[in-house]
Amino acid sequence: MKIWLATMECAGIAEAGGVKDVSYSLAKGFDKAGSKVTLFIPVFGCTVFNNIEKLEKKSDCFEFIEIFGHDEKVSYFTGILKNTNVKVVFVNHKSFLEKQAVYVYTAEEQKINPRHVRGCGHEDYVFLDALFSKAVCAYVKQISENDIPDVIHCQDASTAVIPCYAEQLNTYFKNTKYVVTIHNAGPAYHHEFMDFQMASYFTGLPDSVISEAMNGNRVEPYLLASKYAQLTTVSSFYAEELVNPENEENTDGLSSRFNEKRITITGITNGIDYDLYSPEKKSISKLPYSYNPLKGKFSGKKRCRNFFLKMSRKKLLYRRCYKKYLQNISRFGYLDNNLFGEEPVYFMYHGRIVWQKGISVLLDSLDEIFINFPFARFFIVGQGDPVIEENIKLAVKKFEGKIVFFNGYNEPISRLVAAASDFAVLPSYFEPCCLEDFIAQIYGTLPISHSTGGLKKILDGKTGFLYEKNEKQQLVQSIKRAYECFKDRDAFNDMLISTVNYIKNVYSWDNVINQNYLKFFKNL
Repeated sequence: MKIWLATMECAGIAEAGGVKDVSYSLAKGFDKAGSKVTLFIPVFGCTVFNNIEKLEKKSDCFEFIEIFGHDEKVSYFTGILKNTNVKVVFVNHKSFLEKQAVYVYTAEEQKINPRHVRGCGHEDYVFLDALFSKAVCAYVKQISENDIPDVIHCQDASTAVIPCYAEQLNTYFKNTKYVVTIHNAGPAYHHEFMDFQMASYFTGLPDSVISEAMNGNRVEPYLLASKYAQLTTVSSFYAEELVNPENEENTDGLSSRFNEKRITITGITNGIDYDLYSPEKKSISKLPYSYNPLKGKFSGKKRCRNFFLKMSRKKLLYRRCYKKYLQNISRFGYLDNNLFGEEPVYFMYHGRIVWQKGISVLLDSLDEIFINFPFARFFIVGQGDPVIEENIKLAVKKFEGKIVFFNGYNEPISRLVAAASDFAVLPSYFEPCCLEDFIAQIYGTLPISHSTGGLKKILDGKTGFLYEKNEKQQLVQSIKRAYECFKDRDAFNDMLISTVNYIKNVYSWDNVINQNYLKFFKNL
């Protein structure tokens, strides 16, 4: 099977959110299963080529892309994803290259232009999406008929209109099927056109097609896609939520439109590649110490915790070994672990600091948590909404010595905090799939999570702890349940061992690709 994967981000090339990991794993997994895979991705200012072999640039490999009556010259260069047979086609245009991050502006960009506020989406995102999507389709003119794909698999809203553009080139794609995967349909993730005129202006699609994709005054890429493509999403639970009109607040009205139009959405739960995180190998995990949770060997996990605690002291004594963990990180607060003989319990929040992730629920719960569990200690690692970041800093001051906030992101510290913790708190208001629960579990850390969307894949009381209503009383009660389990160390360790083995075996990408995706593609 010949598969084209279109994505704005991919692990090891250009990274932003969870889509990067899924894109990489899909490309690698389809290739391993014997498919001929071509991955399309723009060239951003943050793009790296360390994982690309046989990079090739040809002066004559370009196309002119028409957008609102103007021709934009887009060039292509190619390479091979390291340790695979995956062909990578880089879409090159100055509008991508001038962006220092995939979806949002960086602090450096804000310094250059104060209008480009750190963490806010690109003001020309509609143009970028249209240019990339049309460029993917136009690449068909650069290849032979034998290389035309059987399936074009589009990742998220930014690439969702590709099937519409491909249909305009039907002479090339007459036998091609289209799949669009919804990674997140929450507010601010739709990459919608603000009105009919804008959609017509950028897409050039017929009015009849655009009119079918209205959500209020806006035009939705997913609704445009549904005319020509099969929609999937990243968990079976989220698929159910997406077509339930009761969830229109968490989908900005889209679930009502899906329901009204009787659009079918197939849920295929994401996998996780254990070998990309393996705590047994420091070269892979980037941890200071190795350990093997699959076999119940946790001594290295304790050493990782002690390492992290030294980074969380009131007076940080800088050591060279901290450098990679503190790159692009600002620390606020510290941890006081003098509990007069009581063993601390370590909780973490790691991830994007945005409304969706429900960190406000955690912050509102802290008073009651520390009253009931004075020995609780919190690691918070992440970046995002400046307002929420300031609220975290206020909590750090209020609960001095009980919370440390590492503001920023780098991969080593994201792995280290998972290894250093006993529990991961995941109070998301909605969550299509989530990888944070997987990653925590791989490192021997149990999730405490709101029971929503893809987080429902956690088996309550077996691979983590779930609570139904996202409010502080239920979160505190769930923490109490987790702590009761924690006190029985033998039972707790048995739970950790069974959890990590369950995740590795059940949710391997090999299983997801062969048992779900390829079967789905063949039945299109």
